[in-house]
Amino acid sequence: MAQKPSRPTPPYATFQTFLNFLNKLRDTVVPRRIDDTVFGNASGSLIYSIIASLKGLDLIDENGAPRPALSQLVTASDEDRKPLIGKLLRTAYPSLWGPGVDLENMSAGQFDEHLRDEHQISGSTIDKAAAFFIAAANFSGVPISPHLKARKPIATSPASRKSAKQRKKSEGDAEETEAPDDPRPPFRQHEAGKPLEYQLIDLMSEPDIEPQVKESIWALVQYLTARKVKSSAQEE
Repeated sequence: MAQKPSRPTPPYATFQTFLNFLNKLRDTVVPRRIDDTVFGNASGSLIYSIIASLKGLDLIDENGAPRPALSQLVTASDEDRKPLIGKLLRTAYPSLWGPGVDLENMSAGQFDEHLRDEHQISGSTIDKAAAFFIAAANFSGVPISPHLKARKPIATSPASRKSAKQRKKSEGDAEETEAPDDPRPPFRQHEAGKPLEYQLIDLMSEPDIEPQVKESIWALVQYLTARKVKSSAQEE
């Protein structure tokens, strides 16, 4: 069986953050390159999520150069943005409007499976991508299933990662004394199969990472993203 060609990673920034970034550019100017210096003091994870979303929507190229569609989206009024974003969703998720797919009647589970199969994402990335799509669809008036609108996150929460013994201890039921847990899950515990660039972004959020290390991680993330986009373009 021929291997299915990989698609660009779908947008997974929060939709409101995405709109806020468009508004910032509307209040200033669309630069000739979208890079981390455009975001001021924003965190590395937020910067990466917005840049990745812009690429996923084909609003910038792999080098950060804006497409004409970005300028059109930035300068449009809030109301005029709605059909533009609806069009972007159809471009970024062509398979959702393909044969055998009924976006208006599918269950949340079917939607998650579709993202997993078509875009090779998993865990919390599916949650983030789904949240962006649902919010963007509601904003733009794209009809989607009511089951999808009621979708609940599937990624394991920090609370659910606790063992039964730890939960009993927190409730005062356990008698033995244990060392306090590190509230930050170690890097190696990120979900299996999660793309390396997302694991690196998670690592950047660690409070003990020095600035120069963050810069090195960010450079590696940009390289991995560019390589993924280039590979996807070659396969198509």
